[in-house]
Amino acid sequence: MPNYALLTASGPDRPGIVAAITGILLESGCNIEDSQMARLACAFACMLMIRMPEGMVSRQLEERLSGMAGQFGLRMYLQDLRPEEAGEAKSSQSKHLIHVYGADRKGIVHRISKRLAELGVNITNLHTEVIHHAQPLYVMLIEVEVPLSVDAGRLQDDLVAIGREIEVTVAMKPKDDARF
Repeated sequence: MPNYALLTASGPDRPGIVAAITGILLESGCNIEDSQMARLACAFACMLMIRMPEGMVSRQLEERLSGMAGQFGLRMYLQDLRPEEAGEAKSSQSKHLIHVYGADRKGIVHRISKRLAELGVNITNLHTEVIHHAQPLYVMLIEVEVPLSVDAGRLQDDLVAIGREIEVTVAMKPKDDARF
């Protein structure tokens, strides 16, 4: 049975980090099954869910990655996962995308995420960005799983109302029909 690990890494951004990490994973017989990688300001961060060859554990993989991590100035952490933790969560919950945009101000992420948490809505992905123009534009895209007990239409109305309070525009669509 294959072993799984969660690899997280962060450090100063520079070209070649992704190629270096993925090259060692390939040479080690590992497969990346799920990943998020991004540059935030001048820093790089990634999370990778890795299927390792049978018999390999994360400590062995960490040793193989350590030289490259030092070369790139990365802080790296590997955590073994059980196969059931690594598999994609099967959910009967509906998946939606929430798009928020408006003038940049403090508290946008908190106000929206607080309401989602109050209703038991799980955030599965969240991306924010400030687009710098004469007047900076704040953009947030959130993927969520809405429990069957939550009316998606009412949730959208709640989020639109919060958006009005904090002076941003909020839209929500089912993920399979997420054209904004």
